Amino acid sequence: MTLQLFFMKNLRFIFIGAFIILNIYSFYHDVNSFNKVKNFPFPNNTGIIKIDVGQGEDFWILTENYELYHWDAIRGKFILKLQVSGFARDFSVGSDGSVILIFGNAVWIRKYFESWESIYKNDDLRNISICDRNLVFIANYGYLFVGRYYNYAYSWERYATHYINYQVSCAFHDKSLWFIGYDHYVNLFVDKDTIIIRSEVPFKQIKALSEQHVIGIDEYDTLWEYTNGIWTGIKENVRSATINYNGDIFHIDNNNYIYKISKK
Repeated sequence: MTLQLFFMKNLRFIFIGAFIILNIYSFYHDVNSFNKVKNFPFPNNTGIIKIDVGQGEDFWILTENYELYHWDAIRGKFILKLQVSGFARDFSVGSDGSVILIFGNAVWIRKYFESWESIYKNDDLRNISICDRNLVFIANYGYLFVGRYYNYAYSWERYATHYINYQVSCAFHDKSLWFIGYDHYVNLFVDKDTIIIRSEVPFKQIKALSEQHVIGIDEYDTLWEYTNGIWTGIKENVRSATINYNGDIFHIDNNNYIYKISKK
């Protein structure tokens, strides 16, 4: 039997075998792509309080010594951008790369390379979230402050609401507002009198992308992702977490290691 005749007689089996191999490869390729994990070295023993990100790998971290670091993707290392002599309560990164910080009794926004500008002052500011430079939310023990940037300045509105107590998160995709209330449950804010409860267990931290997409850390340090009504467990022993505009998750474990989980 010639080689050509052999291939002709067994062409169907060869095709089926190739099809199976291709499907197995595609399956494992998709799984590995969905669960791709990347580590970022932080050469400092100081504990990390919070991580936040805007687009891609444009992420920042705040340490227990109130040092604010920015990840430099070009040089592949963290750059110290700010060290405050006091208590930095919170910070947030917007989808456009804007960075905002609560320090003392004021809100500061990064204006230039090493320049920060005070844009709001109030006693006992608790938590902050920035959608982009044009929209900022601040939580303050039953009050919600909304800042809008127009004509080179911020105008502020204050809403009295007993729901919001611990954390707010502005969703990048649709600018909806999520929050953790006095009972530590996760909620979607509709207006000052209306909320939609999205969790039946307490959470410590959240970061939102849309009305149907948010991540959060529960009271047992487990990272969860909510999409279209479904909560999915992602990782245990997580100290802080955030999600970028494209849906990649960054998290810090209890050993101070920083990871990125890509879905593409």
